[in-house]
Amino acid sequence: MVVKSRRRGRGLAGIAAAASIAAFALACLTAARADDSAPPAPPPDKGSARSLSERVENFGVARNPYVRPLAKALGVAADPGTPADFVVKSRPPGGEEYIPVGRKEAEHPRKVKTPAELKAMQADFDGVKVQHDAIRATFAPAVKAVADAEAAKAAKAVKPKSAAPPPASAQ
Repeated sequence: MVVKSRRRGRGLAGIAAAASIAAFALACLTAARADDSAPPAPPPDKGSARSLSERVENFGVARNPYVRPLAKALGVAADPGTPADFVVKSRPPGGEEYIPVGRKEAEHPRKVKTPAELKAMQADFDGVKVQHDAIRATFAPAVKAVADAEAAKAAKAVKPKSAAPPPASAQ
């Protein structure tokens, strides 16, 4: 009596599984990823006084009449210089402090329709619909498609709903 060992088949399957796992791990390690690029460079150090002045300007503290002299004395705030000639010429007269960005909203070229105009348009649309229905009624494929759709709807309406199957009897 010869007894065959089952271990031999298991060993080959185990080796194959280990080889496939190792190949997958190697592929994952060597594959290029989207985040492998170098990290962004840190912003250049502008110095603590420059950083403080930016923070003061960003918070609007330098516009405060009580804080401005103190900020100026510390060297954090500065007076704005005179604008260049082309800037002065491009600004509107009157020296507005705020200059709106963008453009004014334009008037719409078409006015809103009145209810009577809307009813007239609806009547025109209905007239065109009737004309198109008449043309469609003379087109043979369309007539056949409408008849098929109505027949399918009628068959669906006539078809009784299937009754629930009788309960299984206990045996």
